[in-house]
Amino acid sequence: MMKTLLLSLIAVLALSSCGPSKYMSKTDNWLGMYGYSEQPLDSSTYQVTYAGDNTMPPDLVDRYALYRSAELTVAKGYSYFVVIDKQSDASTFTNTMGGAGAPTTTIEHDIDPQTGKSIPVAVTTSNPNYMTTTSTTHTVTKTIRMFKGDRPADNAMAYDAKSMVTMMGPSIQR
Repeated sequence: MMKTLLLSLIAVLALSSCGPSKYMSKTDNWLGMYGYSEQPLDSSTYQVTYAGDNTMPPDLVDRYALYRSAELTVAKGYSYFVVIDKQSDASTFTNTMGGAGAPTTTIEHDIDPQTGKSIPVAVTTSNPNYMTTTSTTHTVTKTIRMFKGDRPADNAMAYDAKSMVTMMGPSIQR
């Protein structure tokens, strides 16, 4: 019982320390696995990526990628940006942790209808001392093109960068 409790505690601590659940640059994360990054494609076109940790829902990862796009647009001296492509990805990881103890093997048998003899039909191996955890991380990449001037009102994918930074900024957890 104590061993199971200890393993559960270790698993919870391991999962909770997998990364930040707040907005940050990948360079601010010691593993560099979570946070935002951007890659220039030309002087006004960038791919902005946000990789969330296992505690971040996909809609928050998408929101952080959009917010970073607005920040980048303002930093580069542009007024608005248009999302010209978006890609989302989810990765699921399974981790098994355990302690001492021999695995248990169970063999299920059935009766062969032709011979009437018992035959093995399934073999199951398990170890009650092991604990398996599964977590999913989400990544969003937005390709944006930045522009100067007024945002066109007829383009739903055009975002006013300064307005977004002002409006979204207070709700971004840093």
